[in-house]
This record gives sequence, C-alpha cells and structure tokens, in this order.
Amino acid sequence: MKQHRFLSSSALVALAVVSGFAAQAAPPWRHGAPESTVNVSTYPPDIQHAFRVFAGKCSECHALFLSLNVSRSEAGWKQEVRRMEDMASSHIDDRDAGTIAKFLAYYDTHKPGEQNGAGNAEGMSTGRDLFDKLTCSACHSIAGAGNNSFPLDGIGSRRTASELKQQIMSPVAGSAMPATAASQAEIDSLVLYLGGLKNR
Repeated sequence: MKQHRFLSSSALVALAVVSGFAAQAAPPWRHGAPESTVNVSTYPPDIQHAFRVFAGKCSECHALFLSLNVSRSEAGWKQEVRRMEDMASSHIDDRDAGTIAKFLAYYDTHKPGEQNGAGNAEGMSTGRDLFDKLTCSACHSIAGAGNNSFPLDGIGSRRTASELKQQIMSPVAGSAMPATAASQAEIDSLVLYLGGLKNR
C-alpha cells in the first residue's frame, strides 16, 4: 500500500503564500479530505469533481503543491499526467488522467491572486519596464519584438517562478546570459512579468 505524504506546517505556509490558498487548521492535503485546505466552492461542478480526483490520486505519491506551483499549457498538462499514469506505482487510469489534466489546466488559468488584481497588475507593469531598462531585448524577444534568437513567448508555461529567478540570478556558466545587478525587488517583478507570459 502506498504511503500518503503530508506537508509540513512550513510547506503549507509557503503554499498559502505562493498559490493564494487559505489554509485551515485541519491536516493539509490528506487523502479523502482535500476540501479542508482548498476552497473549490466557486469552481464549476465538473471542476470541483476533477479537483477531488486530482487530490485523491496525486497525493498518493507526492505533495499537491508540487503540481499547483507549476504552469503548463493544456497540452503540456495532458502529457505530464499521462507520464504519471505510465509510472509503475500509479493508480491513475485513462479516465482519471483526463479528469486530472482538466483540473490542472483550469486551475492554471484561474489561480488565486492571478486574476489581474491591482497589486499583481502593478508588479507585471514594473517587470515589463525592467525588461526594457535592463535591455533584455538585446538577446530575447517577446511577441516578435527584440532579438528573435531567444524568444520568451510562453516562457511562463515552461518554467516555474523559481526556475526563472534562478536563471536570472545565477545564469548557466558559459552562457551568454549576463549576471544581473538588479535588486531583489526588481528581480521579483521581472519574474512576475515573465511568469505571466503563458501559452494560451
């Protein structure tokens, strides 16, 4: 029998901050009681059902925030869930896979705190200005503007916020990416902007 994994209290706090979930005092992400930590009452009925399948099946092998903190296109989620389905330890069948991918694709475009709120919009705007200020377009392009050698269209669907931040702060040795002198706040705004460049 598979062992269910539980998030530590610190991991739950991180989830609440990053994903915008309102965590309650009940044990987090326990199989069979996903509603104790995630408010899905505003989701359409079919997405609420899809969430329960996701929470029940995916929590058997890993903490759910590992999936919820990642952004992918709808096709990317289908491919990823199929990969999970093919694992020897998986209890996911074809029907479950389709349902789980449906929830993740929905959630990816309806994440709490990413509905163009004022603070988020301001951060995105600041990040866009920094992209120009730091002359990122000398090596990268967005929507055809800039150097097309390294386009960033859809980068938010291919890289997590932590991966983007790591790339900006510590470029791969030997790459053309220069180290940045931007402040931590500026980097966070730039990551917010780039993370919003998703495939639709």
